Amino acid sequence: MKPPRAQDGQKIRSLDALRGVLALMVLFSHVNLIRLYFRGNTLYDLPAVYHLGRVALVGFFVLSGYLITFSILKKMKSGGWDFWRFYRARMLRIWPLYYVVILLAIFVLPHVPALQFTLPPAATNAHEAPEYMKYYLLFLPQIPSFQRVILPFAEPTWSIGVEELFYIIIPLAVFFSRRKLAQLLLVFLVAYFAIKYILICIPWPSAGLLHKLMHFYRYDCIALGCLAGVMHFNNSRWFSQISTKHLLAVGIPVLVYFFSMGRKSLEYFPFAIYFVVIVAFLVNKNHVIRSPGWLVYLGTISYSFYLTHEIAIVFLVNKGIDTISMPLMYLLSLGSTIALASGFYFAVEKPFMTWRARLDRKDAH
Repeated sequence: MKPPRAQDGQKIRSLDALRGVLALMVLFSHVNLIRLYFRGNTLYDLPAVYHLGRVALVGFFVLSGYLITFSILKKMKSGGWDFWRFYRARMLRIWPLYYVVILLAIFVLPHVPALQFTLPPAATNAHEAPEYMKYYLLFLPQIPSFQRVILPFAEPTWSIGVEELFYIIIPLAVFFSRRKLAQLLLVFLVAYFAIKYILICIPWPSAGLLHKLMHFYRYDCIALGCLAGVMHFNNSRWFSQISTKHLLAVGIPVLVYFFSMGRKSLEYFPFAIYFVVIVAFLVNKNHVIRSPGWLVYLGTISYSFYLTHEIAIVFLVNKGIDTISMPLMYLLSLGSTIALASGFYFAVEKPFMTWRARLDRKDAH
């Protein structure tokens, strides 16, 4: 007899714990990144540390794609889904905190003496290139980020812009090709890879830029997460039969690949594959996995954690904590980021989540 799996309406604590782990990976990488901005020579020079935050971001992309697609399919099946509700839910979930952070980064944080932000010579401060400010206000922060124009304290928002663009399209794809969605996603992935690698062979000045842009957006990773959501919804054996042996069989070569990557490596799709395996395993084994409560909580506040962790790190670096002890720097970065993220979660995220739930209940009646 097959073990029970997480039910459709059941919150999967282990996925929140996975978010918590991904948040820790980003924090560790960015402590060293920001210290590099200020001090010059840090662990960020090591390829493994350099790529760690990027790998974590792939995990967030895969998890987001999986959850969004599975949720849409489930609600369509029950007849409780429409475009307006979906986009309203996304706006109330993502936009409030995004704009709070953006407005703080533009108007408040640059004037706080304890939060002086140093950027490397290769980057341009967005305050010195005001023509790029409109992209942050239009929810397109990935555009200046790709061109190495950085708004201090809002640098992580680029990935939120990437996701939101993709999620304008995915509900349309689900609605118009529900029964062929898996095939559509597979065609998209094949085409994405084909174009990406054809660009390498084209002796065209803009080909390299387009190739880099496709790696930057990583829509192949989000699409693979969406495919995982389809497989779960369809009870595919490729999803439902993932076990510990699959974790090891995929994880070992991916780990070898991770430690063999150079700093110029751009290919993160192998990690997307592994994160799909991890997600499937956690969903299938939800009834036996006991996720630590603190890690689940970290996953719950991970959006606030992700968007505000640079504030905490920069404050500590300005105070010189990293010059005293790096273990202390990591510990204080974690503690202060959790405290800061908790404040933003309960002051900004939670009220809008409550409002969204109230609107959904009203629509249901």
